[in-house]
Amino acid sequence: MLKYIVTAIAVVFGIVLGVIVSYSTSASAGIWGSIATSNWPTKESNAFKVEAFGFDFRVYEWVTENDPDTVCTVAIGSERAFGLDCFKTK
Repeated sequence: MLKYIVTAIAVVFGIVLGVIVSYSTSASAGIWGSIATSNWPTKESNAFKVEAFGFDFRVYEWVTENDPDTVCTVAIGSERAFGLDCFKTK
């Protein structure tokens, strides 16, 4: 009986671990990234989608912490492609 209980616990643990690993390696920050940065301050950003030649990509813009006259923009597309640029607003 103990053998079946241990096997059942191992199977459930394996499934849970598999879900956590697959979630943490997806396009989002994932559970490990969320835990590692849980004490970081959150910077507000503007987020929107842009349609470009049949493919949508996400764009985020924010004002830098040390220079309120500088705005940074990151565009994130498919295949983990992205671009980042910062520029002066004044």
